[in-house]
Amino acid sequence: MKYLVTTFYKFFEQTPDEVKARREWLLNKGRELQLKGLLLIGEEGVNSTLSGEESSVNQFKGHLLEILEQEKMTFKDSYADRIPFRRWKVKVRDEIVTIGHPGLVPDREKNHHLSPSEWNAALQEEGVVCIDTRNKYETELGKFKSALDPEIDDFQQFTSFVENSDISKDQKILIYCTGGIRCEKGILELENLGYKNVYQLDGGILNYLKEFPNQEFDGECFVFDHRVGVNQELQPSERWHLCPHCGNPADQIIQCVQCDMDEYVCVHCLEQEKEKPEVKTCSKNCAHHFKLGHKTNKPHLDTLKKKGRSLPENL
Repeated sequence: MKYLVTTFYKFFEQTPDEVKARREWLLNKGRELQLKGLLLIGEEGVNSTLSGEESSVNQFKGHLLEILEQEKMTFKDSYADRIPFRRWKVKVRDEIVTIGHPGLVPDREKNHHLSPSEWNAALQEEGVVCIDTRNKYETELGKFKSALDPEIDDFQQFTSFVENSDISKDQKILIYCTGGIRCEKGILELENLGYKNVYQLDGGILNYLKEFPNQEFDGECFVFDHRVGVNQELQPSERWHLCPHCGNPADQIIQCVQCDMDEYVCVHCLEQEKEKPEVKTCSKNCAHHFKLGHKTNKPHLDTLKKKGRSLPENL
């Protein structure tokens, strides 16, 4: 079975009472439809990635527009062979995407948005600067070929990077992120700093790849769920996995020194092997027992479950 994964956001005003009531309603409706994922709701709007059976997700979309009293919303859809989330959560947040300035929200639906085709044309213009607004563990999977990578650890560092760069305030700047929401606030921050010629990719990388796979974007796109990334066809990554030690993307395969299971570990953890030999284990549990000097040939149950393997009879 294929499961539908949808990503969406929208900025609109809600009262505290509306947020509270809608949070409870959406939580219960998601449970009823057996959805998995995370939905953030606050006085500035909603932001979510969720998954489930296609009919259930589509039902939820209709209910969502009705309960939030919205005429339309842009949903970016993709598919996965298994649900990439473990549970369903609806959380209240001051900011539905955190930049550290609650209340900084778009005052109109479109603000220098470029469609994927317009984005392709803008990338070819002389003197244009393209900047990735995402964290460095995301850009490791892929980015636009000509884009600057700020190598930030948190989105709140993005505007500082631009402000401390040698980019002229008159220069044309293109910014992008995974699905578009970070750029909605990022462009406002840059405009407040005096950058008036800033444009954003409408719908982010996910929307771009839907129209132009294998063109200006190089590699895969990181996503915040157990798929880790999606390839140029928006299919779950076959290369990238979650590192069992730090949770960042991993593509280096090791044999666990504790239980002999194969597992993927990130290059950054493996760089610490001399000081922390336990990084060559398949899980935090195996790392713990390795440090205590316990040796076992039995694979760890959590690792087997994560890989979708059946449990050996001798366990």
